[in-house]
Amino acid sequence: MAKRQELLSKELNKTSEASSLVEKFHSAECYGLLGEIGFLSDEQVALMLDKGKFSERRNRKLEALQKIIYAKIATLEGNFAFAMELYDEVMIKIKVLKQGAQQDSALAYFYYEYAGFMYRVGDLSAALMYLEKARGVASSNKIKQMISYQLMVIQGDSLKKSALKKWLQSIAYFNKYEMQVMEAQAHYDLALYFNAQENVADAAAHLELAHEMAGAEGYMYISSSVEFIRGCMLVKQDRMSEAIGYFQGLIERSSSEYFKTRLHLKLAELFKQTEQDEQALESAKASMEISQRFAMQSELADASLILGRLYHRSKKDITRAYFYFQQAYGSVMLLTKRGVLLDSKRSAIVDAYVDFLEEHFPGDVTESANEDLFAFSKALNWVRIKDLFHYNLFLYHYMNTGVGNKTLEALDFPASSFYSATERLRSRGITFPNFRRNDVDVPSENYVEGLQQYSRLHREKTWVEINERFEKDMLAYHYKLNNYNKKLLAKHLELAYSGIVNRTKYLTAGQD
Repeated sequence: MAKRQELLSKELNKTSEASSLVEKFHSAECYGLLGEIGFLSDEQVALMLDKGKFSERRNRKLEALQKIIYAKIATLEGNFAFAMELYDEVMIKIKVLKQGAQQDSALAYFYYEYAGFMYRVGDLSAALMYLEKARGVASSNKIKQMISYQLMVIQGDSLKKSALKKWLQSIAYFNKYEMQVMEAQAHYDLALYFNAQENVADAAAHLELAHEMAGAEGYMYISSSVEFIRGCMLVKQDRMSEAIGYFQGLIERSSSEYFKTRLHLKLAELFKQTEQDEQALESAKASMEISQRFAMQSELADASLILGRLYHRSKKDITRAYFYFQQAYGSVMLLTKRGVLLDSKRSAIVDAYVDFLEEHFPGDVTESANEDLFAFSKALNWVRIKDLFHYNLFLYHYMNTGVGNKTLEALDFPASSFYSATERLRSRGITFPNFRRNDVDVPSENYVEGLQQYSRLHREKTWVEINERFEKDMLAYHYKLNNYNKKLLAKHLELAYSGIVNRTKYLTAGQD
């Protein structure tokens, strides 16, 4: 494990000059929580904080817990791709968490942290699903309380009347059983809740309580989060110049590259908002540079988007604007390829990129936007491509429009034709999940993120319209892929040459 742990540490720290800097920043909270819920002894926690290891003797369950902690740290650092990789590794060997004492709670803890990852990347339905999985296997009362608390936080908007009472009850529980990490986090979360309710006084009071606890216990992430939100509250009160000075001071004091990235990004937004374009460019570039070094793809996308917009509208530099819009889009697509679904924020980045292309490259927008989306199809024949497209089109509408009649109405597709299409797919081995279940699990085998994105981009089209558009776009992509040779295209897609000639006349219109 020692060598593997060293490799994991290097991935977390990337180009940081100080080794284990990232782990040290998060260790008091992450390992302290494991101690508070009984997974580590006081000696083991002290050993982790001092030397970064559990013990000299190998223990596979503790190694799995260590991997979960690294995944949690990667999540908090914005390195979502690495976090997903680690969680996938634990998932493959999940039986390790079912061995020995406290096996149910060890598994529950994994589901709890994985739900936290899903919540962080914007997949709320998955977060709720894994919290329910955690609740279903938890045996520890402390973990049960943590799960109930997190469910309450995620569902806070729908529980406005009872949320405050439950929040205070959770804080009282964490205090009674000396769960300082959760208590400090609960005060911080409650401050965000009050801030969203425009209750500045109570928000500030709970931020202060969270900050006091974080300072006393060495919780550097919570402490930094509190300081960041204090600046955001200044912005909310329209105290712009004060907020800018405050954030600049935090950058000078921060020991975390992740928070420096967020601070630079926030400054870029404020400078742009106050029409200080040069300062906005400088801050966005600083955020982008750190994001690139530490694989913070989400922050890299945000910084690149600001740079793209600044060069587009303020500087009128289309070439540079295109570069940054493309980089923002590429960062989002990299996350989707690693299994991170698009949330509303990342979808907005894709929309901004497509809008830019449509404005400045109207003749090439389809080809430019589809290069990445269609890459999955390079080695497939036409029948397989169309099957995957129809499956992912239905899947997209199931998940975003609604199951049953809602999907049929959106596509303007008769029920009889729909059942024929789905039956044809089933006969070829492509089956659909049961979306009427609460714990629906979409298999990854036929799920294609490029086709999900293509369906999203053309979500307003009917069944006939999107099929016509898809056929033209996909054939144009493969026509280029086959060196604009229709015979090669027909052979590659396993279609009759005469059919290819008729279906691709639009590609060579005016050339014959």
